[in-house]
Amino acid sequence: MGTFGTGPFSSDGALDFLEELAERPPEQHVDALRHMFTYVLANRGLLWRGFFPDQVVAAAALVAAALPGGLHLQHRLTELSDGTDLALLPTSALDLAAPALEALLFVAGLEGPWHQGWTTEADRLDAQRSIDDLVAILRAAI
Repeated sequence: MGTFGTGPFSSDGALDFLEELAERPPEQHVDALRHMFTYVLANRGLLWRGFFPDQVVAAAALVAAALPGGLHLQHRLTELSDGTDLALLPTSALDLAAPALEALLFVAGLEGPWHQGWTTEADRLDAQRSIDDLVAILRAAI
């Protein structure tokens, strides 16, 4: 059974996504994220087969980490990274805020699939707070 927590980087799927991204040269990170958001938005019917909500949440959180208000996400990434700093996306990543927000709202908007299956009310509320935080950071950058 996999780990699935209420934070944007708190699941096996999110950590696998971060690991796959870290294997790419840093100059490819922005394009990889842009491709992911484009793919998610163009292929919504492939949810659970071509991509998973926790991967999209992690990708959106990477973008949010590079924006004003995302310092706490940078700190969390540093804790997870083993020296690879994915939070420091170049300034060109700022144009990812809008597609990141749209993809995030698709998988984790109200009643979105990322919110399904929480076993306790406390977990559900923590998960909602995580998403509300990301949405606020991304919206402020648009």
